[in-house]
Amino acid sequence: MKSSEKVKKTGRSIVVRAKVTAIIITLLLVMLVTRLANLQLIDAKDYKNTALDQYTHEVKIEAKRGTIYDRNLKQLAVSATVYDVFVSPNDVLSIEQMSIIAYGLSEILGVERSVITEKLQKTSSKYQIIKKAISDAEEHLVRTFITEKELTGIVNLEETTKRYYQYGSLASHILGFTGADNTGLAGIEYTYDEYLSGTDGRVVKAKDAAGDNLPFKYESYIEAEDGLNIVSTIDYTVQSILEKYIKQAYEDRKPNGTVQGIVMDVTNGEILASAIYPNYDPNNYNVLSEVYQAKLLEYATITEGVTEEQIAAKESELLMVMRDNSVATKTYEPGSTFKVITSAMALEEGICDINDTFTCTGSIRIPGYSRPIKCTRTHGTQTFPQALKNSCNPAFVMIGTRVGDTIFKKYFDIFGYTELSGSDFAGEAGSIYYGSTGEKFSNVSLAVYSFGQTFKITPIQHLRAVSTIANGGDLVTPHLVKALVDNDGNTVRTFEYETERQVISEATCDIIRDALINSTKNANVSGYNVISKTGTSQKQDTDADNDYISSCITFAPYEDPQIAIMILVDDPTTNNQIYGSLVAAPVISSVLTEVLPYLGIEPTSSNKVTFTISDYINMDTAQVKSEIESKNLKCVVKGSGATVTGQLPAPGTIIPEGGVIILYTDDEKPENTVRVPDVVGSSPSAANKSITNNNLNIAMTGIFNDNYADCKAISQSPAAGEYVAPGTVITVNFLYGDGGID
Repeated sequence: MKSSEKVKKTGRSIVVRAKVTAIIITLLLVMLVTRLANLQLIDAKDYKNTALDQYTHEVKIEAKRGTIYDRNLKQLAVSATVYDVFVSPNDVLSIEQMSIIAYGLSEILGVERSVITEKLQKTSSKYQIIKKAISDAEEHLVRTFITEKELTGIVNLEETTKRYYQYGSLASHILGFTGADNTGLAGIEYTYDEYLSGTDGRVVKAKDAAGDNLPFKYESYIEAEDGLNIVSTIDYTVQSILEKYIKQAYEDRKPNGTVQGIVMDVTNGEILASAIYPNYDPNNYNVLSEVYQAKLLEYATITEGVTEEQIAAKESELLMVMRDNSVATKTYEPGSTFKVITSAMALEEGICDINDTFTCTGSIRIPGYSRPIKCTRTHGTQTFPQALKNSCNPAFVMIGTRVGDTIFKKYFDIFGYTELSGSDFAGEAGSIYYGSTGEKFSNVSLAVYSFGQTFKITPIQHLRAVSTIANGGDLVTPHLVKALVDNDGNTVRTFEYETERQVISEATCDIIRDALINSTKNANVSGYNVISKTGTSQKQDTDADNDYISSCITFAPYEDPQIAIMILVDDPTTNNQIYGSLVAAPVISSVLTEVLPYLGIEPTSSNKVTFTISDYINMDTAQVKSEIESKNLKCVVKGSGATVTGQLPAPGTIIPEGGVIILYTDDEKPENTVRVPDVVGSSPSAANKSITNNNLNIAMTGIFNDNYADCKAISQSPAAGEYVAPGTVITVNFLYGDGGID
């Protein structure tokens, strides 16, 4: 019995084990089938892609970034073909070859050998960048190195592009710059990056583990799509002229801040030029310009106990300041230039007219304000237009009080001061005023707002608003870009900016323009009538008592205003001159003297007699001398030859009546034999006499229609004491002591 029971138990055990085994096998089979189904049906695509990643190599084809042109299709920013150097560690054959590569590329490219070796040791990789955007000389050496050391496929050159700014620092704050990945980081490059950047392409090729071609063909090619080109509103020539004179103003006035300038077409808002000095070179945007390097050195020198970390932090701070396009990103108090806006409110609403009078006793008191608001002088009784021309603070307190807070706020809004200008300037800031700060708009606020103090706006916002006076009352949108074009010159898109709204009437504009015609002597342009308003605003948010912004805004020509120009000098420090009429206005005169003729705007009148010198080379000496002297010009002949072989000044030079022309004959050549006299501080008449008596010519700038009253020379070029050839033109810049009232 025991034996049979044992057998039965054993049989049952075997059956149970068999069933369990069968169940387990069945479950395993189900799991296996499920897994196979997942692999073949559900996850097939993912695994296929993983397999492709293992035996394919992808190379990016970088799209070429679009060109940025000026309005006349002069190239301002272009992308040129350059090469990156990369290695394929997976293809390195030996330690010896690795050493050869590391040593050779280090010598050619200036990259640390240890860095290259570290990358070569990543043997599973087929793509390790050694250096990007190498120079032409480096490219030649790398190609030679690859050939001589038989490193094809191991050391490689990959075609890419590098951004170049054709004219260095010209329009730097407008154009901006691109980063290492060719993405726009500032300016037009940033704002229009989506159009400029294009779409990268790629090539995908199949390789086995050894890097050899697989027995089946696998290659995918997606062509790069180049970026679109931008036609900007900037005019290269106007931009160059503006930058020349704001740099000169910076050197003359030595401001603690910057000098800024904007030139805009008042009819449509197109920015013809916009510049800040000090500027920078966008080709080297991470390197401090000379001016900012000097600031960093000064900080490191005078700061007691300064650390390397603090110097590095200061350098980063200065880089941010250097690249900041503050005409749009920073606010300031407009000062008396805002009086044209207060005038427009009062005239448009019929609160004041041209026959209203205002009496100025030199100051005015406001209820609730502890000290009187002063004027630059005592004007006595004056009409409304006279009060505007005199820039009388007490009169504008009275005008603002008449306007009242409700109407003032209404026009402050519709002139665009409570909103962004809508421009395509990158990083535009909003204004700081009663609405943004939550301050109570009291009678004191109304009084000081009326002459442009205690609120802050951006230069581009203010230029937009005041330009309504020039164009007949329309609020336009400042902008930098006209159109997008492809590489075949086809226009893909134009950027249209309609007039936003009419703010005031033509009649109101006429009254203000008439009041300000040629009102600022130092901003005037000989032969032209212009409309100007200056301002001198004291900064309220600094510790200094004498921290001012000097500014001037001018529209030209008076008869049919086409352009507006604004100049701001942030905290000038020389000669205790802070007034916009003495600091900013002369810059405008210099710029417009060149820009108006360039734009084809004809002068309305000129009392000055000038002559454009002809080309006298190879002409009869006696005949030329007679012709020159018949024009009331002086002629000096060097040599005894019958034929003119040289002349000074050069053909095309313009000289005034009474000037001198030097003719050279035989083997006579111009020599620097005349010492330039010092005329700084002289009147125009005295300067002219001193220079012409030395057989030199004079070019006077800063003089309006030969009005010499209260006018003195402030600079000259070439400088006093230099030796020049007879006939050389000496440019003398003049300034009116009573240049207008801020």
